[in-house]
Amino acid sequence: MTKETLFNSFSGGRTSGYMSKWLLDNKSDEYNIINVFANTGLEAEGTLEFADKCDKEWGLNLVWLEAKVNPIKNSKIQFNIVDFKSASRNGEPYYEVCKKHGVPNSGRPFCTQYLKTYVINAYKVSLSFKRRHLTAIGIRADEFDRMSDKQLAKGEVLYPLISMKHTTKHDVAMFFRDNSFDLEIDPNYGNCVTCFKKSDRHLMTIAKHSPRYFDFMEKVEKEFGHIDAGEDDPFRFFRENKTVQDIKLMSQSDFKEFDSSMYELQLSFDIDPIDRTEGNCGARCEIGSDD
Repeated sequence: MTKETLFNSFSGGRTSGYMSKWLLDNKSDEYNIINVFANTGLEAEGTLEFADKCDKEWGLNLVWLEAKVNPIKNSKIQFNIVDFKSASRNGEPYYEVCKKHGVPNSGRPFCTQYLKTYVINAYKVSLSFKRRHLTAIGIRADEFDRMSDKQLAKGEVLYPLISMKHTTKHDVAMFFRDNSFDLEIDPNYGNCVTCFKKSDRHLMTIAKHSPRYFDFMEKVEKEFGHIDAGEDDPFRFFRENKTVQDIKLMSQSDFKEFDSSMYELQLSFDIDPIDRTEGNCGARCEIGSDD
């Protein structure tokens, strides 16, 4: 019996790592699983190390992908295959996307599409699959409201940690507590470190302790903010039209620093604007999410 091919989108976080291991152990007889990781070039080094460990320790045969941008207008995103050693670490794929399309922000959050979704889809097509071929997404049962009902209805995505194994954040934490390795990064620096989906307080905390992470974003904002916007009213990265420099200046004020428990604040409607995030996740950007 021919097994159905299932693409697994490995994001580099604990939940997607947990899902990858569970699928390998429990669904390999049912699916031909192809594990893919789309690197933006802005991931923390610890995220890349975690992806590499998951791959080598568990035998995922993880395919590392990065966006390959054609500067010609209306041309489609393609992909480069890299590995842990050759993966971009200085924002190169992100820079090339912004060079063509300008600065992403909460009003035009195209970075996930161009750096992850379109990249993985291009890889699917290269293997003679349709770009909307079934893909597993690491969204847990305790964040089910992040599912894309539209993609689910079309049969494009699968949420194994909801439909196959009811999984919560606690379950994932307990798994890695007993595992031989874990994601070794400060929670502040997860995903794209300076992602505009993070709250102002979160960004200010990063800027206070590690302002170097904002240097790249400032360069991109200055060079490409005018694209599709105009010289007099350029696009800026952060909510309420804040510039990178604004975040840096705010970080020099007297404020209560962000800690990971503050993610729960987003569930309340009565919160300080400084704690608001984009989407339920705070800053996660899975390809099968409606955030």
